[in-house]
Amino acid sequence: MTTFDPMRGPSALATGNQGTLLIGGLHAGTLSEWRIVVSPSTQKFTLFGQGRFLRYYIQHVGGLVRLALTPAPVPTRIGRPKPKTPAPFVLEGKLFELTAGRITISEGELARD
Repeated sequence: MTTFDPMRGPSALATGNQGTLLIGGLHAGTLSEWRIVVSPSTQKFTLFGQGRFLRYYIQHVGGLVRLALTPAPVPTRIGRPKPKTPAPFVLEGKLFELTAGRITISEGELARD
């Protein structure tokens, strides 16, 4: 029997190993690994992440959160031009799950600053 690991699930639009979680404008944790996929039901971004989060923000599940994310560099391939490093971006979405080490954001959209 295998268990579903969201960090190794469907193909990702973006992945990275740096990020900051903001809830109500306050720093609530840092991401050490994350990936973004498109939800088949809502066609919006879903983020699965791991890191260190402050547990007293668990009561904010269902509320709007903001993540400042830095994507990982795209791997280079021999004989092909070096791809550009993706620029950092901000994702806003609903907090679906938060534990001390895992986070899930649903219905995410790129924020306009």
